[in-house]
Amino acid sequence: MKKKSIELDVDFIGGQRPLTKDEEKIISDYIKTQKLKSKVGNYEKHPLFVKKANEAKALIKAVGLPKKLAKAK
Repeated sequence: MKKKSIELDVDFIGGQRPLTKDEEKIISDYIKTQKLKSKVGNYEKHPLFVKKANEAKALIKAVGLPKKLAKAK
């Protein structure tokens, strides 16, 4: 099913005056950070990561830490 898009014919959104350069920069920076956050995501909650992490924890619990790591702690 296709989404309908509505095109609004407006000059300014949110007020009666144009944005200043500072306001434009603030909004632009905010949008950029939101895009970066959405692209990165939280890999620690990904099902494959959780599965592999649990397998590694079980292996360490059963076998123990490797000697090199045990000395470092």
